[in-house]
Amino acid sequence: MKYPRLALSSLLLLACCAAMSGPDPVAEAMDDAGRAFLASLSEEQRERCSFELSHHERTTWTYFPGDREGVMIGELSAEARAALTGLMQSALSSGGYLKAEGVLILESVLNVLQPNANRDPGRYAVTVFGAPGKGPWGWSLEGHHISLNFTQDSQGSRATPLMFGVAPAIVKSGPHAGLRVLGAEVDLARALIGSLDETQRAAASLSGDRPTDVVMVPARSEALKARGLPAAALNAAQRELLFDLVSEYTGNLSPARARRELARVRALSPDDLRFAFTGDVETGLFYYRLIGGDISFEYAAIGNDPNHAHALWRDLSQDFGADLLRKHFEEEH
Repeated sequence: MKYPRLALSSLLLLACCAAMSGPDPVAEAMDDAGRAFLASLSEEQRERCSFELSHHERTTWTYFPGDREGVMIGELSAEARAALTGLMQSALSSGGYLKAEGVLILESVLNVLQPNANRDPGRYAVTVFGAPGKGPWGWSLEGHHISLNFTQDSQGSRATPLMFGVAPAIVKSGPHAGLRVLGAEVDLARALIGSLDETQRAAASLSGDRPTDVVMVPARSEALKARGLPAAALNAAQRELLFDLVSEYTGNLSPARARRELARVRALSPDDLRFAFTGDVETGLFYYRLIGGDISFEYAAIGNDPNHAHALWRDLSQDFGADLLRKHFEEEH
């Protein structure tokens, strides 16, 4: 039997949700990794990085340099750093994990390029909220150009806001020459934009000044307006290019989670899923976004520097596990 594309996408989403209705081995792996990380810390470090799930720090996020609560990567013993790697790999795909480590490498590169800016790859904070494996809990890794936020219970996990930033976008020299931490986010967008005909390109072009950073910043709690080219106006090949771009963002998560999130985007109405861009695509001094309801994926060259960029995935219905916690409190209380 053949199904319309939207109906098939909906079936995929339902199947994905059904598969997660029982105990979740991915969630159990993150529980185990969370316990192992906390056990690797000294008592003083554990006290500094542990908070109640209801603590305001859990939803306080930023990707700018500065002081943060929690325990810093630079303070960790070799055992604790290995345990943190295990925690990161329990939540992220291999690609997502390498991007996160790539951001820390770029901080080392910046420390050479900007010796007076006090760049330090050890100044990234880890915080744990609640108790791993004992009801809902979460953790974060945050510092300059990164904000990873995970919340989960026994049924699943949520991973937004999820942000990676780069400076430089392309390392020009030294032992990391050629490194492009967000290279795929640029190349896939270029491929999609390059496939558009004149009419489609006009519909996808944003009017006004180019945003010089992502728009869904920490202070914003309102969804972006549905502007741009709808997926319904794309041909089949172009639509797959669009979902390849989505997959680059959702694919930062462990495979089971990535499949769930991609299925949710595919299940959106093609009239509601919209792509828009502005700026100089060839030089990299550009901005694009893909939005569908509460879900947004953004990439922005910062200021007038194509070698400095931010990529952000938000989902206002799921940020910081809002839907999981709401369901938990309804069932438990």
